[in-house]
Amino acid sequence: MKPKKKYVTISKVDTDKFVKYRVNDLHNFTQFIVKKYPMFRYSNIFANTGQNKGMLVYTFGKHKGLNLAY
Repeated sequence: MKPKKKYVTISKVDTDKFVKYRVNDLHNFTQFIVKKYPMFRYSNIFANTGQNKGMLVYTFGKHKGLNLAY
C-alpha cells in the first residue's frame, strides 16, 4: 500500500478550470502551480491525514501567498 500524501489541493487555474493534486511539500507545490499555470488564481489546501483529515488548513493566492485557513 502506498503512503498517503499529506495534503489535497484544489486550485483554480483559469476562469472556469480547476485542478486537483495530492502533495507532501507545499513549497514545491506552490512553485509548480504558478509555473505550470500562468493564469493561476488560488488554491485551497486540505489535510489528508491525521485528526484534521478533510478540513481546509491553508489557502494560497497568487498575490497573498500561503495563509492559514480562517
